[in-house]
Amino acid sequence: MANPLNPQGELLVSATSVAIVLAIFSSSLPPLADIRADKPGNVNTHKTTKMAAITATAVVGTLALISKSTIVATVGGATILFETWKNHFANYGANGNQENAQSAAGAGS
Repeated sequence: MANPLNPQGELLVSATSVAIVLAIFSSSLPPLADIRADKPGNVNTHKTTKMAAITATAVVGTLALISKSTIVATVGGATILFETWKNHFANYGANGNQENAQSAAGAGS
């Protein structure tokens, strides 16, 4: 199947897919600082991140099929993987509430 896009067109559609993925994740999830400060392993954060990834995959897949470009699929897929990793694993680090309490206790001394 021949690619109907020239390199500039692929770049434009790839940038559009990145912008749409970032918009989906930013509108679906709370700010990263809130995710980080939440209790570790919050089920709601995990489910919301998963739903944002599924939605973004559908959009990027549609753009890639319409444009018939593997570059669009690759760039959009990489953006989805990065955003999913960033938001999902921000919640699985150390306990953000405990770190905040320790910081506040140390600042008052």
